[in-house]
Amino acid sequence: MRLLRNLSALFLLFAFLTVAPQAQTSVKFATVLPEGSIWDKAIRRMGDTWQKDTGGKVSLRMYPGGVAGDEPDILRKIRIGQLHAALISTAGLGDVDPAFRVLELPMFYESDEEILYVLDKMRGTFAKRLEEKGLILLNWGTAGWLRMFSTRPISSYAEFTSMKQFVWGTTSSMADWYQERGLRPVPLAATDIMTGLQTGLIESMPVTPLAALSLQWFRTANHMFDHRFAPLVGGAIMSKRTWAKLSPEEREQVLAAAVVSEQFMFAEVPVKERQAIKEMQRRGLELASTEDPMELGKWNELADFFEDKFVESSIPRDLYDEVVSHLETFRSR
Repeated sequence: MRLLRNLSALFLLFAFLTVAPQAQTSVKFATVLPEGSIWDKAIRRMGDTWQKDTGGKVSLRMYPGGVAGDEPDILRKIRIGQLHAALISTAGLGDVDPAFRVLELPMFYESDEEILYVLDKMRGTFAKRLEEKGLILLNWGTAGWLRMFSTRPISSYAEFTSMKQFVWGTTSSMADWYQERGLRPVPLAATDIMTGLQTGLIESMPVTPLAALSLQWFRTANHMFDHRFAPLVGGAIMSKRTWAKLSPEEREQVLAAAVVSEQFMFAEVPVKERQAIKEMQRRGLELASTEDPMELGKWNELADFFEDKFVESSIPRDLYDEVVSHLETFRSR
């Protein structure tokens, strides 16, 4: 009788184990980009695909619009496990590994096709560098091209130098370099830009048209110097601890959806960027530009200065040379 009871208990235990639900992973994903924006929608669609393709074993919970803090806050929360993933700009990724700053050098890239080529060629290199820092690169993202937005017109380089300029608050060296060139930097967190514009604390800032429209910064900074200074790209990352919880099959499904999201963003953002400029013009944005070789030369001198500073201080020389080589190959075609 006792043997029968023991066998029954073992049978029930085996039955429970075989029907017990598999482990589920809810990925807490943060971004400073606003809810309802093209990036927010792309990430949510990616999360929907995760849930569908994994049969509900991997889901996504979004924290958009800076509710989890600025990018340094988000990265800190990923390190301590409060968050699991995020879409981070190259400025934020540069705090993780300065090598990423090669992707934001001013007046270094000339087209969307160029930056896409470099990102594709350098994907493995950057993924490895992130993994060494405890992060997994899921995909690349783009926010468009940085233009100079300001609260008063920029009709010349001299006008720009007279303004109080926003710089990322996490990069103290950038503020030092601005001052070295006789500029007027004001380090701020991205979440403080609107207040800075409204109070006059800052008067100009490099930002993409889509971001200026999505975050309504153009209402105060209602002048745009129409020159594409640099692409604003970034990456969706996940902590290795969260990645380790996924099965090999789930990892493949997560990455497959991330690739689709990447392709969508790089196809749609340029179209949306042109639409954003027209929409802001309709609402009062004023555009200025210049073809004066002397004026353009002054902007180029500033770009060369920052490029030299980045390479001297943070970007590994061999990695910089590799990117230059890829650009030369692309342009030779």
